[in-house]
Amino acid sequence: MAEQTARVDREKTSYDVGQVHAESTKLHLKFAHVFHCPNSRRIETHYNSQVARLAAGADLLDYGCYDGWMVPQYHSLQPKRITGIDISQKGIAIARERHGHLATFEVGDAHAMPFAENSFDLVVGRAILHHLDFERALQEIWRVLRPGGSALFIEPLGDNPLAKLIRHMTPKARTVDETPLSRNQLEHADRLFGGRTNHLYANLVSVPVAAATSLLPLESDNLLLKASDGIDRFVSRTRLRFWMRIVALCWSKPVSEAVS
Repeated sequence: MAEQTARVDREKTSYDVGQVHAESTKLHLKFAHVFHCPNSRRIETHYNSQVARLAAGADLLDYGCYDGWMVPQYHSLQPKRITGIDISQKGIAIARERHGHLATFEVGDAHAMPFAENSFDLVVGRAILHHLDFERALQEIWRVLRPGGSALFIEPLGDNPLAKLIRHMTPKARTVDETPLSRNQLEHADRLFGGRTNHLYANLVSVPVAAATSLLPLESDNLLLKASDGIDRFVSRTRLRFWMRIVALCWSKPVSEAVS
């Protein structure tokens, strides 16, 4: 418990007074094609379509919302209510100033949220689970989800060779506790939710190609990246999918089943 508290404090400090967010933004701009190539857009479209399918009339929790940057998009889908939670006081202050008319925001630890059991129909998050104690986070998400509710996330995966190299070369763009998700973690989560999943994997061949073309005077949908998308679409249906850079996760809580 003491180590988890220390981890939460490190994350909070990194975003409240550190430069992680700024350095991460620089990395996204330098290698823009990695994040905007056809294969990356495919996973964004998948995530957005899943959220749109489930958000209308829902009590929605933006899990790790930071400054609430996704809240206007979620609000456009007409949920019943939006609540955002993040450990960063700086992020929540900005969220309340910019989007307080659209959602309620709480400063809090994602491992122990100040919400009652069965509070939300939909929990959504982007690049948040790999900052947390994965097992504790899953249990907490399960706790606050209503039976029949869903959890949707976009998260990095840990086994992509080039992604590993980029992480090693850019330590300032991430916190010391960030750990991209592993195959074992995903399979554990799938078992917890009883196999009720709808995941989409992306970015294997597209990663090195996009990293290279980002440095050239080419568009993010150039022919090389269109070809890479076709290869990655095929790979995503094989066991090699766990080597991909990113995954859009969709778990559904059974209507009547206790956590194992």
